[in-house]
Amino acid sequence: MNRELLIYGAGGAGRELAFSLSLEKDPNVAWNVLGFVDDTQELQGTIVNDLPVLGGYDWLKENGGQIAVCIVDKPKIKRQLVTKIKAISNIKFPLIIGSHSYVSKFIEWGEGCIVAQLFNHITTNIKIGNFVWINSYNAIGHDVKIGDYTTMFSSINIGGGAEIGADCVIGSGVTINPHVKIGNGSIVGGGSVVTKDIPKNVVVAGVPAKVIKEITV
Repeated sequence: MNRELLIYGAGGAGRELAFSLSLEKDPNVAWNVLGFVDDTQELQGTIVNDLPVLGGYDWLKENGGQIAVCIVDKPKIKRQLVTKIKAISNIKFPLIIGSHSYVSKFIEWGEGCIVAQLFNHITTNIKIGNFVWINSYNAIGHDVKIGDYTTMFSSINIGGGAEIGADCVIGSGVTINPHVKIGNGSIVGGGSVVTKDIPKNVVVAGVPAKVIKEITV
């Protein structure tokens, strides 16, 4: 398998991904990160954390490759970018799982998921949609479902049988009780405890989590 990788986005998430991948010592599973792709004109042609910023979308269109898309807090923008990148014929979105996490083999993965940060514990019979980002120190219980383009930040505990919709953002330190359902497009504020179902397109926060804002779509 080709282990060469491009990282789309030289912002915080992209730089953290590059760092996490650099920790891998086993050459059989390590990724060779060739550099960043970033549309910020000022960054192109520069070096960021010892990696070159090779160019933007036009560079990628010309060169292709395997790419990890690192937009974590704006799922709908990530959707738009992925759709644009998919128009390039010689592009692949690999599944990236770092060896510093414990991940069951009994997981149904979507396209382009990234679980490369440290110390996740992802158990069994879980269904994870396309382009899901799982950061670090997360515990995901059995039979959990996570929808497309959802972002999981750090130190999140998800009970067995919980369901998280598409385009959600789950903040750091959140606890989601077993069998709770979170609707598409909703945001759970950091440190919240979700004890009951959450509708779609809302912001919730608190202990227990309550709706504090509706999201206009």
